This record gives sequence, structure tokens and C-alpha cells, in this order.
Amino acid sequence: MASSTSSPPANTDLGEPPIDGNTTQPVSRSESPLVMQIVVRRDLLDSEGWGVGPLMAQVAHATAAVLHETRASPETAAYLGNLKNMRKAVLQTANQDSLQRLSDLLSSSSPPIPHHLWIEQPENIPTCIALAPNRRENRIKKALDKSGARLWKG
Repeated sequence: MASSTSSPPANTDLGEPPIDGNTTQPVSRSESPLVMQIVVRRDLLDSEGWGVGPLMAQVAHATAAVLHETRASPETAAYLGNLKNMRKAVLQTANQDSLQRLSDLLSSSSPPIPHHLWIEQPENIPTCIALAPNRRENRIKKALDKSGARLWKG
């Protein structure tokens, strides 16, 4: 008797990953793994009265937006094709000014670093930035450092 559950068929054309995206594509030792950095305004939680749930929604919005905007990028395709090994780093920045500074630094890099600055509507409040999947290049590290982004605490 056949099982009532089955795995989705693999795409066999051109060696594409299975439809469910659960591949384990090895990363060479010389190549850093793909990661997404998500930078959230800490003041929204500490002094503006936002709850953790609404901040999580902002992160989800920004992440979905940058993945959609960069869906044609080889890095995004590789990141989404390896669901079991996705990496994200959640960082904090002090306030709206430091978040905007980060967005400006990312945009002015040559070439620009793909990211999405989420602005909550209808309030028009910048809340967080999600960077497209990347390999932690030095220019990304420098932009994060210059804007004061640090790992999320608590």
C-alpha cells in the first residue's frame, strides 16, 4: 500500500534543487556561508513602547521584501535553495538616525549593497533594514560598524 504522504518531485532539468528547497549544497572551505543581516531600531522597544510582536512583524516584512526584490540574484537563489542551512543575524541600532545612516551607507557603496529599509505605514516610521543574502564582505561589515549596528541583546 502506498503512503499517503510523498516528497515533492525533484526538478531534474539543469540540476535544479528539489521543489521543496531542502538541499544541502556544500560550501567550499574558502567561501563564507550566505547570511542575512537584519537591523532593528532598539529605541522602538525600549522607549517608543513597541512590543516584541510588532517588531517581529517588521523584521518579517523587511526580510520578505528584500528576498522578493533580489529574487534574480544568484546569492538569493542559493540562499533560498538551502532552507535547512539558512543563517540570519539580528542586530540592533540605536534609533531612526542610525538606521537611516546605515541605509545611506549601503546605498552609496560601489556597487550598492542590496537591502530593504522597511517603513511602517501609515505612520511612515522606518523600523528595520534587511540585507540581501551575502557572504559578509568587508564593505558590509564596515557599513554596519559605521552605523553603530551591534548584535541584538535581550
